[in-house]
Amino acid sequence: MPAVILLDVSLSMSRPVPTTDTTESHTRFTIASAAINTFLDYLCIHAKLEYVALVTFSSVYEVAVPFTREYDNIKVKLPQLEEGDKTCIETALHGLNQLILNEWGYQTPVQIILITDGSCGVGAIGRNRIIQALPLPPTYPAKIHVLPVVAPHDTCLQHAMPLYQKIVDLGSNTTNNSSTNISRGAIYCPDQLTVSGVVAAMTRLCEQHYQEFWCSLKCGQLETRVQLFPAPQPASHEGLVASHTLSNQLHVVGFLQQQDLGTPIAISKHLVIPQAQSGNNSSSRENYGSKTPTKEGSTSTEGTSTDEDSNMSDPSKVPNFCVLLHGALKVEGMAAIVQLGSDWWGTISAWCEASRARRSCLLLSILRPGASAAPWLGPLDQLGPADESGTSTESFPVRSWRSYSGGGSGCAWARPHALLADVQKVLRHARKLPDKTQHLYKELNRLRRAAISLGFSELLTCVGSALERECSVLPAAAPPECALQLAHAAAALRDPRTALDIKHTLQPLATNFTVTSMSH
Repeated sequence: MPAVILLDVSLSMSRPVPTTDTTESHTRFTIASAAINTFLDYLCIHAKLEYVALVTFSSVYEVAVPFTREYDNIKVKLPQLEEGDKTCIETALHGLNQLILNEWGYQTPVQIILITDGSCGVGAIGRNRIIQALPLPPTYPAKIHVLPVVAPHDTCLQHAMPLYQKIVDLGSNTTNNSSTNISRGAIYCPDQLTVSGVVAAMTRLCEQHYQEFWCSLKCGQLETRVQLFPAPQPASHEGLVASHTLSNQLHVVGFLQQQDLGTPIAISKHLVIPQAQSGNNSSSRENYGSKTPTKEGSTSTEGTSTDEDSNMSDPSKVPNFCVLLHGALKVEGMAAIVQLGSDWWGTISAWCEASRARRSCLLLSILRPGASAAPWLGPLDQLGPADESGTSTESFPVRSWRSYSGGGSGCAWARPHALLADVQKVLRHARKLPDKTQHLYKELNRLRRAAISLGFSELLTCVGSALERECSVLPAAAPPECALQLAHAAAALRDPRTALDIKHTLQPLATNFTVTSMSH
């Protein structure tokens, strides 16, 4: 995930650090710069595809280096930074939120590393005001780490710890990515106020949050070692407390045409990077070694060992399963269905970077846990070749006997007003009950199936709440059937047993109200 280094450049960062070594002197800023260089060096080895930005702040904030993979640009910029005045964390977070939303939107998880001198700059009353003014939690998935450049027993740090802890707690927002369990941020206090102490604290941060993820990609008898970048996070299924963890062996179980697969909702996407293969691999030489036929019809390998050795010493000429899979998917216009773990699936497709370099690689899309992650295909664990049915001549995948559109036209929500129009249509029918009962449930089923197909289950919760509000404002003279039907429809939309079952159809509540006259 992208990372932002939020660096304090206030005057207090220029204070000299007491040291017994007379040969060199350091300030809190130079120590922070050493920690940032350590962070960038770690990424160069373990996560060199990560985007990093440098934002500085005092009473105002400034984007010193925008998001980049050229880490040397940040290293060069650090000595050129100018001093500011006072520390104002809330202002920095306001500007940071705007930067991230403009660059990455509301769905991309972001890591923020706040590096400051361990001082609030205000008393207890001012600290509480800062806490109340914090623009947190953010509207995007994030986690915030705090690295105070201060001695562990400094009284300023003890006074600032409630503020830092509040920033970490409020900054860990996963509401916009509820299917993924993003770990929380933390405060990394150095053991001592020295270059080595602060660098060690930054190293702990890197080792905990920037670990490489390696696994095996297997298809039949073919298998290779790959790295997934960024490292995948555990995921949870709606309505279940238990989380799903990615297996260390990914199995390709089948292939689909891209037009049949469509675009199922993905909770995260990862580059599939093959492990660099050694040139002197004896097994590869045995499996792929060329043999030269002789005049007598036999085969001979003499005279080819030199060419073979030169080919095997070049990594680009070593056979690789990922290269084979990428070429097949790109040429055939297909995607691979991959089993990630127990009842968890994903897809692998050939992806081309939208840049001048036009680099192409494999892209893993991790779907929501459960076999119904792509409802229009049916249960993913039951997919098979179309000819297994014997008499069916329909192209793969085999379609269900039931139309998912509910008999009406499908929902097209390319623009916000189209979605709003469909919701308002449901509410108009709700306000005309009981005459429009059948129309209400028809529109609800159409809206529900479209939302499930797009992975937009939150829409159903909102529509259920809207129906409950309509029920609460019914006039006193409204027939009792109106309240019953609205309450029944709202409960049916939220029923966890059928919440993600696209084949389920909502039915009106069977009522039988009769009016009897009484003679006096």
